[in-house]
Amino acid sequence: MMKVKICGITNREDAVWALNDGAHFIGVDFRKRSPRHVRSAEAKEWIPALPAFAAVVGLFDDESPKEIARIAAEMNLKGVQIGGAQTPQRLKAIRRALTSTECPPFIIKAMAFPGPETLDDIPRWGDAIDYVLLRDPAESQPGRSPRPFDWALGAAAAARGKPVFLGGCLTAENVREAAMQGRPFAVDVTSSVEKSTRHKHPSKMRAFITAALLGRSGNPS
Repeated sequence: MMKVKICGITNREDAVWALNDGAHFIGVDFRKRSPRHVRSAEAKEWIPALPAFAAVVGLFDDESPKEIARIAAEMNLKGVQIGGAQTPQRLKAIRRALTSTECPPFIIKAMAFPGPETLDDIPRWGDAIDYVLLRDPAESQPGRSPRPFDWALGAAAAARGKPVFLGGCLTAENVREAAMQGRPFAVDVTSSVEKSTRHKHPSKMRAFITAALLGRSGNPS
């Protein structure tokens, strides 16, 4: 069954809307350079108060493994998403740090604007990661137009041994086609369900989630 991740959540209200509309995961961005950055002190005021079934994924880039583990424990994160250039050694260090948490979260490695050649990195990461995310880096940058890529790369990435979160230019209008081409474990969306950089649009989130869940019947995975 294909799942849905709504990313770039910055506040409790948007998180509750997404969860009530059927999102399986919500992404909260702890990267300091992100326009959707959420400070951990601020996040502590609302993330732990979300329903127990909420699967919150924290986004990180170059934060230290110790800092990632601290935030994961404080927020009871179900997953962490690691972007940027990462070596297998650093990903393994993050994995080791996360094992100190009560319920170690899963790890997603984000791959920006992938081409066929970039998929060769997936086997190198091995057991250090659980999933890969294929996305366009322009999608989360205000004022920049996302660039489409071949959604079928999702199926090619999965063939290298890791379930795939598929992002990149996804909308309520094209998510079914993307799912049929990429056969992902989950689809991931940020900008097309926003009314501003730091606020989601409830009806756009609902339309996207509905389209994704209705369209999963056309997805052979």
